[in-house]
Amino acid sequence: MFKNYLELNKAEIDKVYEFINRNGNNKHSFEEMDKQFRDEIYDSGRGVIFKLHEGNVIGRVLIILKECSEKGVAYIVNLDIDENVANKKLIVSEILNKAKGIAKNYGAYEIYMGTGNEEIIKILNSLNMYKQYLAIKMILRDRKIKHTPLHLVPLCEENKDEYLEIYNDAFKEVPHGATLTEKDIDEQIEITDDNNHFFIVGTDNKGIGFLQCKIEGNAGEFDMGLREFYRGKGYGKRLLETAIDFLNLKNVDEIYLTIITKNTLAYNIYKKRGFKEFKLLSDWFVLNN
Repeated sequence: MFKNYLELNKAEIDKVYEFINRNGNNKHSFEEMDKQFRDEIYDSGRGVIFKLHEGNVIGRVLIILKECSEKGVAYIVNLDIDENVANKKLIVSEILNKAKGIAKNYGAYEIYMGTGNEEIIKILNSLNMYKQYLAIKMILRDRKIKHTPLHLVPLCEENKDEYLEIYNDAFKEVPHGATLTEKDIDEQIEITDDNNHFFIVGTDNKGIGFLQCKIEGNAGEFDMGLREFYRGKGYGKRLLETAIDFLNLKNVDEIYLTIITKNTLAYNIYKKRGFKEFKLLSDWFVLNN
């Protein structure tokens, strides 16, 4: 039996809580679990799917449905199977078929799945499914600024509409690029502090891109995007140096970024700048057929 998060009764939700915390690693509170599963990227819980057997939760998967209507794309993540179940291959196959059916009903014609779980990857391979690209973390050692940084304008109430337009234009055709909503922008403004920074990046009083930086401990990580009109004019290199320069000023010990290797243009730019692969985060599979 399959149920989404909103269909579960109280006893089943208790079983879900036990399931996600069964190994005792990074234990989530009930409130954290509930907030995560009700996120709008999963359509408030309808994309959070559980496999139930005799009253117990034996499998779970999350389906990012937010981009289905905008881009016709769905992402399947966090596939998790009870270690003690028999015939895991069958359970994985059933869960993926269920997830693909839901994604297609939401309008997705491109469906991708990501996992870093070695056992799940082996099962997928046994189902004749093989990775197509990777999500990796990269690190920069050569932090000397090579091009003139651009101007940074912090995200605020007064410029949030411009930021939203810039972000969505920059990511509209980027693999795994998310579509931002006004609610997302409001949340970014709310969490802005010394460790979370959001900027419009500009030149000549024009917003040409965005920059997001997150600092944890002595490490800084960033994400960035350039409006389509300004690409191929040298601004991409300057935007990258702007991110490095900002984190240099924050005196972090390490600078990281996360990249999808399918985004070959950005991936090659980062490698050329000196970023090195530091950590494999997940393998990604195409599930369209």
